[in-house]
Amino acid sequence: MVSSQGSIPPKPLLTADGTPLKVSLRRSMQRKKLRAFALVFPPLFFLLIVFIIPIGNLLTRSVDDQLINYQLPLTFKAMEKSELKDIPGEELYEAIYLDLTTINKFLIQKNYGKDVDLNYSGWKEIIPKRGPFKDRVINISPKWADVATWLTLKKFVVEAEHFKGTKIEQRSKKKRAEFKICSFLTPLKSAACSKLYRELKKWNGDTIPGEQTFKALVQDLRSAQKFLIGKSSTRMNYETPGWKSLIKKSGRKLGKIKNPPYKEAMIKIDKRWGEIKFWQSLQVMKDPYTGGYYLNAVDRKLDSNRNVVIQPEERRVYVMLWWRTMLVSFIVTLGCLILAYPVSHLLATLPLKYSNVLMICVLMPFWTSLLVRIVSWMVMLQQEGVVNNLLVISGILSDENRLPMMYNFTGTVIVMIQILLPFMILPIYSVMKGIPPSFMKAAQNLGAPPSLAFLKVYMPQTLPGVGAGVILVFIVAIGYYITPELVGGKDGALIGNMVAYHMQKSLNWGLASAMGAILLVAILILYWVYDKIVGIDNMKLG
Repeated sequence: MVSSQGSIPPKPLLTADGTPLKVSLRRSMQRKKLRAFALVFPPLFFLLIVFIIPIGNLLTRSVDDQLINYQLPLTFKAMEKSELKDIPGEELYEAIYLDLTTINKFLIQKNYGKDVDLNYSGWKEIIPKRGPFKDRVINISPKWADVATWLTLKKFVVEAEHFKGTKIEQRSKKKRAEFKICSFLTPLKSAACSKLYRELKKWNGDTIPGEQTFKALVQDLRSAQKFLIGKSSTRMNYETPGWKSLIKKSGRKLGKIKNPPYKEAMIKIDKRWGEIKFWQSLQVMKDPYTGGYYLNAVDRKLDSNRNVVIQPEERRVYVMLWWRTMLVSFIVTLGCLILAYPVSHLLATLPLKYSNVLMICVLMPFWTSLLVRIVSWMVMLQQEGVVNNLLVISGILSDENRLPMMYNFTGTVIVMIQILLPFMILPIYSVMKGIPPSFMKAAQNLGAPPSLAFLKVYMPQTLPGVGAGVILVFIVAIGYYITPELVGGKDGALIGNMVAYHMQKSLNWGLASAMGAILLVAILILYWVYDKIVGIDNMKLG
């Protein structure tokens, strides 16, 4: 075909198989992108699993405060109408009484209770311990009269019963199914609905189950409720000490209250129900998300007017630990730098056969158990230990004036410097090894004295290694807790010890997560400062 200008348009270029070159190139680029993605995906997936998701979970736990909302839905709804300038009226006492004595709150979970009216009289019924259960449960939420509701739970049982594996694996699968059923009905992942599982196993799935299955449901939910009360009261105790014992004591006697007025009866059970501070602390905890853990981590809290105030003096511990952690990390980093710089220079300048022997000595701590090294230092630093004995023998100290170097700040610093010293030596050495010796000779030939040549020529070139070593040692030192725990005692404890304590003993995961998040922010700030001063691109780790 001839164009309007009378010229013939050029034919598209084709490959050997007749495909247009443009199309072939596009396909080739797509294949290259797919191969590149396939190569990058495994490390990205690994990074997601071991780094991003845990950090996301940490940040979520540090602000999550929904547990008490699950436990006290009626109480918090009633609180919306009360300013709590004085102890509340009958309405709030009735609400918290019902929250602590009925299983009905479990039916307002995401699956089966969205349509429950909190003002409906059936909601406020207490299901009798001996039944009947079926009609009462259906009265609270009509969804329980729907076969589909039960089939949703049945699928967990079917999945577990049809699982193929060893007997141990089958038992484990069934146990996990019991936990899944309970976590589907309640906000609890650590409660097992074992009775309901057995009844659902017998159920044919055609019509809604009978009284026995409803009984199992109620019994399992009651058991879960006791567990929930324990967990939520523990959380409440973090805010105001005394909540846990108050709820535990009241729980044994609340069942004896049959009719209103609830206010008088509950105050009679325990006088603390008549103290305004407990109700005001509830007002602070009613939001599903909170910044209280972060405030607690810096010895602050919210008062009843939601103003940030300092904690009572007997509860102020964390700010002191933060300052001590930063001070110890700074001293340890500085001590490691002072010791590591000449050692690294010696490693870089010695002949190979001598530097290899010295490098083995530097790397020796990596081949020795951390606990072994700590115990060795405990033997050396105690008042009857090697260090004190040498000082006494040399006449520097008298036998009566031996230095206390264990279970204090001093011991913590000494041991941490020894443990973290290789992390400072290696990056500095890697940079020094790459500096040509001719630079120093050239500077001296030009008339510069050795000290000036070192300061003006050699030292600036070592800054990338120094910066890498400093930031590495400081970050590791901030999170240390085993060494301070064993060597430092009470006076040497750092913030890492409190994080470990709340995770392992007090089980205050929210506070532990908040502290971890603060440490994460501190590290990110440190990275930012390092990038501004030295530049991340100049970092040399080996």
